[in-house]
Amino acid sequence: MFRNKNTFAVVISACLFLVTCGSSSDNDTPIIEKDTVKPTITCLEDIDIIIELNETSTDVTYTTPVGTDNLAGASTVQTAGLKSGSSFPLGKTINTFEVTDAAGNKSSCSFNITVSHPEANTPYSLENGVPTPDGQKWTRVESLSDDFDGTSFDDNKWHRNPATDGFNWIGREPALFESDNVSVSDGNLNVTVEKFDSPKTVNGKEWTHGGAIIRSKEKAKQGHYYECRMKANKTIMSSTFWIAFQQNCNTGPIRKLELDIQECVGRVHSGTDSWASKWDNIFHSNAIRHKRTCDINEETRKSGVKNLTEKNHDRFFVYGCWWKSPTEILFYLDGEYVYSITPTTEFDLEGHITMAIETYSWNPVDEAGSIFETGSFDDLTTKYDWVRTWVLENE
Repeated sequence: MFRNKNTFAVVISACLFLVTCGSSSDNDTPIIEKDTVKPTITCLEDIDIIIELNETSTDVTYTTPVGTDNLAGASTVQTAGLKSGSSFPLGKTINTFEVTDAAGNKSSCSFNITVSHPEANTPYSLENGVPTPDGQKWTRVESLSDDFDGTSFDDNKWHRNPATDGFNWIGREPALFESDNVSVSDGNLNVTVEKFDSPKTVNGKEWTHGGAIIRSKEKAKQGHYYECRMKANKTIMSSTFWIAFQQNCNTGPIRKLELDIQECVGRVHSGTDSWASKWDNIFHSNAIRHKRTCDINEETRKSGVKNLTEKNHDRFFVYGCWWKSPTEILFYLDGEYVYSITPTTEFDLEGHITMAIETYSWNPVDEAGSIFETGSFDDLTTKYDWVRTWVLENE
């Protein structure tokens, strides 16, 4: 085939050259190291939120955790819990976030969001509620507190007969205070108002309707925190929570004081005085020094008012008062501070917690379609879920 040795040598050399150039050495292949460094992610501290007793959830907004890595391409997803801005239910929700880098390495973190109701062993307090000074604690005063969890009224703790409570005030016409309008059921103290089948004559006056008044047997003092959870009735009559003070020109004290923590009515109408047109959706408090022949000739008072977006009978509200000192009284609604009152005189006397369901001349009974004839038990009843009193003690 080949005619001479030289030709054969050239062909062999060419073939060797092609084989050598057409192949590559293993030493020329780039080596890629696998990424084994995990990404990092840091979660928030646990979040604790207290909500009102009538609520079962609340919207929570938080900063969503985002992971990082030494190389680009990491992504973060939430694998458990609820995203920021969601409605979180009562209880603990565990929120977990996971970051994955481009190589598939993963890291995760978790934090809790716990939603709860205020505890019963401290004053009802949300974010801006009554404070607890350093080194002290709030202790419940049992003789001035009642959760009304039984089925009978505690006559050892409360007066319900105005003839024996030391004040001898039987009502404001046309509503007479009657003890049989007071009951305890379903965890509430109930005061149910009524229209009498026929008018009653008592102390020379005619009475057409019935309410009631309840007073503590133990005396209330300054320095304490007083609160109740109350739902108003739906009538023109009042729903109240206050501290009444006895007065006597002969034996003293001669100053007639009144500390109203909450005073409202269930309904207003066209015959209501214009200044009281919002008294069925109001948080209203007073510190009053009444006129007396042996004291002052003109009444003096300081008041606090907050108009509400709901009717006082729509639900239970928590009304609170820190009678901090004789000259400083702070008021709270649903566990949040609302306003303070500086009285016109020192409130340094002892009084009695009072719950009076009464009538007013400025919000008279209107007979047209009267709820007294057509209303249900719930419509006609002011309900107190509880009354609680607290005192500061050293830890």
